[in-house]
Amino acid sequence: MNIKFRRLPIFLSSLILLVCSCLHSSHKNPNTDTFYTEKGEWDSARLPFVKPYEAVIISKDLGWSMNLKGLDGDTGFQNIKKANVVNGVILLYGINSILHGVDVKQSWHIIIPAKQIEKGFANHQGYIDYLKNMGVKVEPELHNIDLIANYFEDHDTIDWKAIN
Repeated sequence: MNIKFRRLPIFLSSLILLVCSCLHSSHKNPNTDTFYTEKGEWDSARLPFVKPYEAVIISKDLGWSMNLKGLDGDTGFQNIKKANVVNGVILLYGINSILHGVDVKQSWHIIIPAKQIEKGFANHQGYIDYLKNMGVKVEPELHNIDLIANYFEDHDTIDWKAIN
């Protein structure tokens, strides 16, 4: 009988630690918008960029794609290969897509949600020139989209500065 009473405090302590641990992990940052934490549906995955822009993948064949608001004439594109978010600006690189109604082998996109800007470029120089006009002196690094997806799978949100 005495042995059972000695084990009871250990059991209760373990139970309390387990409950506290579960509560802490499920509420890491209750102020974070779910747009930035949701991973996707059962048949697709998603990567949040800057609300409301996100990349989704339904199959490896179609690659990662993003819908646009059509501010530059395009309503979206697929085959995103590299991306980054710098100071609220979304930077993307894709291959084998459609830009302004024309098939292109490569495309670069600059999306600034706060200013309602969506710009697509069929050549790297046009992309670089636009960045320079924005005051960007050094071209920001774009991360491989699979690296971003792996990072998001392992973390609650995407910290764009922490991806490497």
